Amino acid sequence: MNTARFFLLLLFFSVRLFSQSGYVIGSITNENGDKLPGASIYNVRTDQFVISDKTGNFSIAAKTLDELRVARQGYERKNLAVTEASFTKSVEVQLVTIPVEIEALSLTFRPTGNLKKDVPRLNPPPKVMALNGEMNSYMRTPLTEVIPRATAPSAFKQPDFSAGQMDLVKLAGAIGRLIKKAGSSPKTTANYGETQAFYSSIKAAIDMNYYTRYGMDEYDVDVFLAYADRAYDLAKNYRNNFNKAAIESRLKEAFAEYIKTHHFNKKSEEG
Repeated sequence: MNTARFFLLLLFFSVRLFSQSGYVIGSITNENGDKLPGASIYNVRTDQFVISDKTGNFSIAAKTLDELRVARQGYERKNLAVTEASFTKSVEVQLVTIPVEIEALSLTFRPTGNLKKDVPRLNPPPKVMALNGEMNSYMRTPLTEVIPRATAPSAFKQPDFSAGQMDLVKLAGAIGRLIKKAGSSPKTTANYGETQAFYSSIKAAIDMNYYTRYGMDEYDVDVFLAYADRAYDLAKNYRNNFNKAAIESRLKEAFAEYIKTHHFNKKSEEG
């Protein structure tokens, strides 16, 4: 008797569960709480579509356990399972915006005409300069691994009659280098004022017609000097020991590389 009553109660609740139907009413918003009109609500079981109105509200026929899919362009789709509570209160659906990748922009440097402002912008970023410095230091560091050399065993070597004797020529050369090193001042990085004074000395001592023949004006020459200084450390090496021949040679080497990326038209020779 108890078993029959149990099955009757189970049948009653099953029929009530699967017979719950009506309209699901709700509203659609984004993550900021803005109403979303024009969103599509799709009932997978009935294959029915409805569109949310201008205030983001919608109404769609459904039954318990139906699956509703909500989608709108620019937002991630959301799936909803219809429950008994869906028929007793408004269903609030929140859609999440799909992230949009913005294409990277390439910004080109435009000089302002103010050398004090433009020269720092020609320098590479500090991280790049630090990395280049570390690479240069690494490349100049001698190998720690001992390289094997093909040498004859000591038993087969000819006796060295000069062993223990002092090479006077080498000694004199070493003393001369020490005296020269002691008399020379250490090379330090020039500050802004020292750099500008050095540039003025270059333009006064070296004939700039070689560069103006390419159509360079005074501003172009200043920018080129900053480029050559950065490439060969001109101010650091020569501001306290001005060597015209060495500076002129370095400038021409730098200019040969500079004109590969900067277009100038060489003026024809007159006469």
